[in-house]
Amino acid sequence: MINYKGGVGKTTLTANLGAELARRGQNVLLIDLDPQSSLTFCFYQPDEWRLELREELTIKRWFDSIDDGIPKVALADLVVQPRPVNAALPDGGGRLSLIASHLQLIDADFRLARSIGGIEQKFDPALYRVRCALASALHDQSFEEYDWILIDCPPNFNVVTQAAIVASDHIVIPAKADYLSTLGIEYLYGNVEELVQRHNEHSLKHAKMRHSRIDPNMAGVVFTMIQFHGGRPISALQYYIDSVRALGVPVFSTYMRENNTLFASSVPRGVPAVLRERVTSQINIELRTLASEFLNTLHAEGAAA
Repeated sequence: MINYKGGVGKTTLTANLGAELARRGQNVLLIDLDPQSSLTFCFYQPDEWRLELREELTIKRWFDSIDDGIPKVALADLVVQPRPVNAALPDGGGRLSLIASHLQLIDADFRLARSIGGIEQKFDPALYRVRCALASALHDQSFEEYDWILIDCPPNFNVVTQAAIVASDHIVIPAKADYLSTLGIEYLYGNVEELVQRHNEHSLKHAKMRHSRIDPNMAGVVFTMIQFHGGRPISALQYYIDSVRALGVPVFSTYMRENNTLFASSVPRGVPAVLRERVTSQINIELRTLASEFLNTLHAEGAAA
């Protein structure tokens, strides 16, 4: 889950999609790679984070342990099980797990990156290994129990984000239908293509790296905070939706409408809206419809591959 623009509902969508998949019986792991730690704070109060997670149980500890591209801490040791959300899941449902973020994760990003914000032309073995580290860690048998791993990326294209893309089979872009969000999609799409191309070129040139070729699918853009009129997005927003389609980027047909309960910053922590709202509420209907489209889209891409 990625967008250069903040405030587009990326974290809200990640938390609710993960919770809905778990409600359907799937085992889901969420990974919070954003230094703002918003996904983490969807499930933990700040005081809980300080007491239970901050020192030993965040992704920052794993990135801090990387030396010459090799992590010294096992990623599986950082997985936690948020209690409130798992207690809210129905009997016979799945499980939702989390690898939490840290407000100082940005320091690890600066330490790891040798060419921040860009994709170097010259092969750098250490940086290459850093980009591959998350993918390698997630291929450990400890993670075989998960049906889905959803990664909430920071709003940049630094080395932590690049590691997430290298580790991903699919890319979903939550976005608002406005000028800045859609402009960022064009740049993001281009940067992902460049990263994939450069990464695979390096894989071909270096025999030891050939196993790590990547080909992530651009699953599509999910438009959030949409205002409707007559059952359709208002015309001012439809213009931006159509402009993204004109780029050749897939767009999910399910839109998330503007809703203060869902997107407000003051929503209760611990249990996402999809598990708190009435089954017949507009929030739940749209979230569950989106989850179904998400599953159908990604399964279709997997079958085509």
